Amino acid sequence: MKNKKKIILIGADGFIGKNFCKKYKNILNISKIGHQYGNLSIKKNWKKLPKADVMIQLANLNSIEKSFSSPNHLIKNNIDLLLNSLTYCRKNNCKIIYLSSYIYGKNPIVPTPESQVADGNNPYTLSKIISEQLICLYRDYYNVNSVILRPFNVFGYGQSKRFLISNLVNCTLKKKEIKISDFNISRDYIYIDDVLTAILKSIYVKEKKLVLNIGSGKSFKIVEIIKIIERFTKKKSIIKKTKRIKNPVQKTKARISLAKKYLNWKPKFSLKNGIKKIIEYEKKNCSFR
Repeated sequence: MKNKKKIILIGADGFIGKNFCKKYKNILNISKIGHQYGNLSIKKNWKKLPKADVMIQLANLNSIEKSFSSPNHLIKNNIDLLLNSLTYCRKNNCKIIYLSSYIYGKNPIVPTPESQVADGNNPYTLSKIISEQLICLYRDYYNVNSVILRPFNVFGYGQSKRFLISNLVNCTLKKKEIKISDFNISRDYIYIDDVLTAILKSIYVKEKKLVLNIGSGKSFKIVEIIKIIERFTKKKSIIKKTKRIKNPVQKTKARISLAKKYLNWKPKFSLKNGIKKIIEYEKKNCSFR
């Protein structure tokens, strides 16, 4: 694809980073930056990083649950890491592709456009909002070329079991109890390969001030996901209803017209196809009795 730009990928040890490097290792010149460089929220750990044309910034602390128990640590870590990234980009005339998150709070317009006012209703989301604002500052005042991607609920093979769909598949296959607080919560789930494609296309897009939702444009309830998993596994899920979370985000659904326009991108994987691939992966790589 076009000329081989030098890519530096921060967060190469994570779920999205590992899959991106694996998928595009033969077509991109990628410097994979992971734990071997130490904590990149510390400025001195950036001294040995190679120069690049484009940075893909995937690294951050991302547990919403843990963010409430240690908000200062999470916010400081994520902001310091992003500031070090932007300093690197400013110094090396390097474009930054930043993976943000769903930042629209509990009562957004549905489907949600990028113009929706951000709402930091937890420390993790707040760190993402501040990070986006810093990127805009460096873009406007220091001419750092940027693309901000806002993926909704990413899912796929090899993802941590603390994420809903991976946990549901694993527990159903192993006949383990699944704890669910609200079957009617509805989310926009985007398959990992579609996210990787959006990142790849962001490397070559010419526009310099993009903020784009990356989602499926569809929304599914937990009860619908369970039925799909049961159909493909031919097993009955063991469900335990737990205490309902207070004031959850009831529904998310991305408006993705801008990503279609500027990246010439649209999701190719349906929720059913994605779940089927996860089940195939789990059966191949894990043992079930």
